Amino acid sequence: MRSHRPIVPSDPARTNVPGESSSATPSASGSGSGSGTGNTSGGRWGSGESVTSHEAPKKRRAPGAVAAIACIECRKARQKCDGTSPHTCTRCQTRRLECRYEPHTKTRKELLLQEIANLKRDNTRLKTINKEVVSDASDLREQHQGLQDLHDWQQIILDILGRNGHDRDIIKKLRAGENNKSIATWLCQQQPISSQLHIVPPDERGLLDIVGAFEHHYRREDGLGLDKRSDTMRLRWTQVTASQTLLGHLFDLYFTWVHPVHMLFSEIDFKESFRTNNDQYCSPALVNAICAMACHLVDANDLDEEVDVDTLAQAFMNQARHEVLPQNYSSLTSVQALAVMYLADLSSGRARSATGYLRASVEFLKAAELDEQSAAAREISSWGIQTLNTSSTGITYQKLYAPELPHMARFHHVDIQGDQAVWRFYRTIGDQRELPVRPSYAIMTACHQAALFRIIHASLNLYCGLRGIATAEGILTTYRRYLDWEHDLPPILKDVDVASQPVPHILFLHVQYHVAVVQHLTPLLQTGFFEGQNLSELRRLVIHHAQSGAEVLEQYRRLYSTRYLMPLLSFCIVHLGDALIRYSPEDPPASDTVEFSLGLLQQASVGFPICGPLQELFKRTAMECKAKMPSNIDEITGPLGSYGVDDILDACTRLDYKQPTDQSIRHIDENIAVEWPSKWQDIVNNPLRPESPQSTRRTMSTSTSSSGSGDPHMRIASLLNS
Repeated sequence: MRSHRPIVPSDPARTNVPGESSSATPSASGSGSGSGTGNTSGGRWGSGESVTSHEAPKKRRAPGAVAAIACIECRKARQKCDGTSPHTCTRCQTRRLECRYEPHTKTRKELLLQEIANLKRDNTRLKTINKEVVSDASDLREQHQGLQDLHDWQQIILDILGRNGHDRDIIKKLRAGENNKSIATWLCQQQPISSQLHIVPPDERGLLDIVGAFEHHYRREDGLGLDKRSDTMRLRWTQVTASQTLLGHLFDLYFTWVHPVHMLFSEIDFKESFRTNNDQYCSPALVNAICAMACHLVDANDLDEEVDVDTLAQAFMNQARHEVLPQNYSSLTSVQALAVMYLADLSSGRARSATGYLRASVEFLKAAELDEQSAAAREISSWGIQTLNTSSTGITYQKLYAPELPHMARFHHVDIQGDQAVWRFYRTIGDQRELPVRPSYAIMTACHQAALFRIIHASLNLYCGLRGIATAEGILTTYRRYLDWEHDLPPILKDVDVASQPVPHILFLHVQYHVAVVQHLTPLLQTGFFEGQNLSELRRLVIHHAQSGAEVLEQYRRLYSTRYLMPLLSFCIVHLGDALIRYSPEDPPASDTVEFSLGLLQQASVGFPICGPLQELFKRTAMECKAKMPSNIDEITGPLGSYGVDDILDACTRLDYKQPTDQSIRHIDENIAVEWPSKWQDIVNNPLRPESPQSTRRTMSTSTSSSGSGDPHMRIASLLNS
């Protein structure tokens, strides 16, 4: 009987045979009755006797690189992870799992905060867009209503046409450019009241009673009263933008900060012509020049992110140039536009090209068709342009290239007392509704500014030698005119105390006055003709006006900041600072004067690039005078040498801003110091002349060498403390 074959385990790796080591391995040749090799799989029957083999237990292989933050699947399985976001780790790739990473708690918090901030920003932007959509919807409704109103007014004209003998008048008004509303209103006034009530639409019947009140309200408010219902009206004046909001914003900026300082045209008449689409007081060149100048006052946050302020200003300026056509040179609106273009180009730091616009404006003014505007508007333009010309000449020290000042009386036809214009601290869109208004006194200020610049005009001619040698009598007569001008100022224009909150143009008027007196007296200090007490007193008088002007500038900064300072006032800053560091380096300390002046210019440079080269020149003057420089000077203005020759010429049209006293000295009488004391007594202290507060205690020494408390010296110390 055949013996049974031995039964062996089906899986030797899992079964331990007694007496055998778990690490034993089968023989390579095997043993038993059968032939063949041993079976190492342990899963088949063998012939004869077989030896069981055992495999070593498998160990988990750790990944080569371990990630600092494991993916979600590896973290669940508590396995090492070798992946990094956004790449899939080896384990997930092998098992075909979705490999996702969750950031660290701290990082996740920061990401959530950032996402919240982004959502808030998006929410703000969407709110802004929503407001614009609502505004546009309102505009569309108003345009629809405007079309309906236009239809009604046209229907009135058609109904009356051919019935009451006004046919020729209607045709004449249409050819003159009058709109349908004004013609219909005029026709209604010619009709009996009973007829008017049948003709005028029911919702417009009260218009005939409120037209006068509306016009009065419009003239008193700062708003332009733009007609939102007429797109063609807006495009007629400028092709740069069709945004009524932007145009209104630029106009508000101009008539708040620029126009009261440089009154080159009638504001009321300009706004009325702009609103009614009439070119008597308005022109495309003038509108675009105004917008170009106003762009220097715009806060970049008021514009869309894709709109650059400088690019916008250049676009308006380019169209203004395009609109000044040869056939319009004799138009008064073209003359006004050229004057505004001078301010815009000067603000951009292009004084050389700007001077050309001012020259052209002054020359064309002589041949302008003045009869096209009212007498009051002509006076405002003539005096405004000539005053600007004199101011520019006095600031940059060029010889006058203009004819004499107008022979017409100053603002003879302008109703100064009846001026009801108001002023508000306007800076951004919305200020016109939120900020309170106060009287502007702009026309009164412009009138006294014209009187001041007549004196400045005389002083420039005196030192330029146009009237021969500058004698003691001529210089003191002009100086007395300055004193009388200040004495005759109305109380509302005299008060520059911060507590009274004077409007900016009144402060600017006083700065101009003090700079003018400093420039009038400074050449005398450089002649070498004066000595002793007289020289000392003249120096103290110059210091007094320089300090007074600096105090007004400080009040201007405290009330309004110099961000809205006009470009010519930037020159006043360096002239006053120059006088203080030269003649009063100790009181106040020169370092304080330098820091104060450069700080004012730095604040203004945000909108007026011309301030950069002026800072450079003033720093050179401070170093020349060996003034102690502030420790943070480079932080305020940047390193010295940032501006080259072309930059300086584009700012000053010369390579320096300083008064060329060497040219003035040549025209001063060599015997001026001898005649000075007696002429001072005759002209300044003459009791027969109108007395000014500052002249009551002034006397001049009878000898340049006399001294002592008993001598009748010019007591400037008493003057400064009075």
